[in-house]
Amino acid sequence: MAHQKNLTLKDEILIEGFENLSDYRIPLFLLLLIIYTLTCIENILIIFLVCISPRLHCPMYILIGNLLFCEFLYTTDLVPLILQHMLLGRGVISRLGCSIQLSVSGCVTIVETLLLTLMSYDRYLAICKPLRYSVLIHNRLCFYVVTGFWVITLAFITVVFYFVINLQFCGPLTIDHFYCDFTPYVSLACSDIVPIVLLGLVISIALTILPFFLIVLSYLFIIFTILRIQTSEGRQKTFSTCSSHLLVVTIYFIALFCLYVIPRSSRYLDFYKGLSFTYFSVTPMVNPIIYTLRNQEIHKALEAAITKMKTIYC
Repeated sequence: MAHQKNLTLKDEILIEGFENLSDYRIPLFLLLLIIYTLTCIENILIIFLVCISPRLHCPMYILIGNLLFCEFLYTTDLVPLILQHMLLGRGVISRLGCSIQLSVSGCVTIVETLLLTLMSYDRYLAICKPLRYSVLIHNRLCFYVVTGFWVITLAFITVVFYFVINLQFCGPLTIDHFYCDFTPYVSLACSDIVPIVLLGLVISIALTILPFFLIVLSYLFIIFTILRIQTSEGRQKTFSTCSSHLLVVTIYFIALFCLYVIPRSSRYLDFYKGLSFTYFSVTPMVNPIIYTLRNQEIHKALEAAITKMKTIYC
């Protein structure tokens, strides 16, 4: 009992991510604010187009809309508070706020991974099973599956949140990062963290590692199918239908695996924080560009929306 009395529940966590960048605080604030603003505009615009444009009411664009919604949630979960910390010159967050932040980012990461997996399956069907595509995947199926993704993920994250919010801490809470990351936060606890670490491992394997191998398997079948096409023009045309998704998947998993693999020791900490900063700020801004740069359907939908607005307001 004496040991339990010595345990104190701290209400505030110090975020140290910007102490070494105090001289560049304002330029970094402006840069991140511009990136965040562009990210919100890009993602909301494409989500809006997917919702209002009948030509985009098909499985691939519905999944793209959901993916960009995840990107918007992820960056909004982290960036506004980081901007506040930059502006004030110090970062402080409550334990409840930290628990919510890491739970939301974890939930969105898992759903995004599952969406990328379903998008890979969609590309596999479009290229390898084109005659059965409309039978094997359609809008209603996408709605049910995506809803299932959110329900399953929320169930797992609710359990994680319960464990996180009930952790006990013995001393001052300081995280040497830009935001509340799962591993640095949990490692500060004095109470038993084995259950939550094991749960995090199970979730990572079931909802991140396994989907990665399913994506690789889908693209192996896609590559074999493309190689069977006799003309180079046909191969190039077929590959172009999945090239943007393949690029997004590659960037996503390279960044994700690097964040998991890089040691959290002081030797690699600056590189880890730099990669994290890029992952939560730049990637959500770049992905909409990748999906729309050479996408004629989205270009036509945007032109139609602009023409309709001109007709209404002019």
